[in-house]
Amino acid sequence: MDWNKLQETRLALIAELVSRSPAGHIGRTALMKFCYLLQVVRGVPLGYHFTLYSYGPFDSGVLSDLSTAETLKAVESTVVYYGGGYGYQIKKGERGDAIIQSGRNLLDLHKESIDWVLSEFGSHGSADLELESTIVYADREAAKIPEKLTIPTLVQRVRDVKPRFVESYILEKVLSLRHNGLLQNTQPVAAGS
Repeated sequence: MDWNKLQETRLALIAELVSRSPAGHIGRTALMKFCYLLQVVRGVPLGYHFTLYSYGPFDSGVLSDLSTAETLKAVESTVVYYGGGYGYQIKKGERGDAIIQSGRNLLDLHKESIDWVLSEFGSHGSADLELESTIVYADREAAKIPEKLTIPTLVQRVRDVKPRFVESYILEKVLSLRHNGLLQNTQPVAAGS
């Protein structure tokens, strides 16, 4: 896919995810994780290069595309203050429908995947999205080596990266993701056990 078509697709996707979000808006973490899951789990060709960062899989290109979408008025961001800090609410902008329409062919091609990410993860908070995407990231990275992981090993690796999450909660998320077929490289126990 050429760069212009890729950019058009990314901007249309951002506007589509925002406009179809169950809450009518999403945050930056949700946008980042939705793009990650669409690309890595569903194979949507977004061309991002995710690496592991403080809040899970990250590519600055997603934020760059968000900034472009804001400039084009496809979306608008508002800073929201909470007791412990702040976040962003991203809503569809005045040109959101036009941007979505410009990428309609590619959005339609990946409609099932977009429906899936919003259905499966659209109501999850940023902490859950951070944890879930990190689990998927660890699973996929081990597969590249290749190294088979047991569930306890995956839980420990994620806990090492995300110590603020308790082990039992990580295990719950690992089991849920595995049950839903999102982990490709994780086995219940070591081979021969």
